[in-house]
Amino acid sequence: MTARRFARPLLALSVLLTTGAILAGCESRSREPQTGSYRAVLEVQGQELPFGLEIAQQSGRYVLTLVNGEERVRVTDVSLADGQLTARLSKDGNTLSARVRGGTLEGEVSLQREDGTPEVLPFSAEFGQSWRFVETPLTDNADVSGRWTVTYTGDAGGTTIGRAELTQSFERVTGTVLAPTGEQRSVAGEVRGDELFLSGFDGVSADLYRARLDADGNLAGDHWSGTRGHERFRALPAGAHHPHDAASRKATS
Repeated sequence: MTARRFARPLLALSVLLTTGAILAGCESRSREPQTGSYRAVLEVQGQELPFGLEIAQQSGRYVLTLVNGEERVRVTDVSLADGQLTARLSKDGNTLSARVRGGTLEGEVSLQREDGTPEVLPFSAEFGQSWRFVETPLTDNADVSGRWTVTYTGDAGGTTIGRAELTQSFERVTGTVLAPTGEQRSVAGEVRGDELFLSGFDGVSADLYRARLDADGNLAGDHWSGTRGHERFRALPAGAHHPHDAASRKATS
């Protein structure tokens, strides 16, 4: 009888210890990022700026890749401690810091501006998501492929001229845009109906474009950059001199 009385508490203790070890192991794994593709998002002036993120392990260390269409920016200065992932994105001191929770990351990106002040953008990422702006695409979308002449108008009224070169496959759009600062940026996104969504984040610059194709075949919309930059823009097909010279176009897909 005495041996039996002792056996039951010992069995219960063994079960508790085993359960605790399993839970501890699960908790440990949940604080390590899953390797593979993520849909990452920065919050820019109240707008969602999505970009592709890939996480891999090489030689026992994590490596990040920022994906914007054909552009792939590799980040190797990455550390993980107590479930906190930290990556140095550029030599200028731009950083990404995020808490790992299973298949999600939550934190912020800090970008150093020319005047030495940081721009802090909320950041999140979800594992296994491949879409960028449009989770469920339409089958009848505007055609925005080709070269465009872009006129930016700042909030203060000044204008600058840029250009864009876009490639489209069904709803997906990739290409390059000459920003108001004169820098060439890689962007990626989608068309949904007559609306165009493009974004790019390379670890240094964060750009978001939203526009609509009008009946004359021209684009008009907004460009946001970082925490402060904003311009309205209008884009005409390259070579067009008047809005009515450009015919309205529809995708043939």
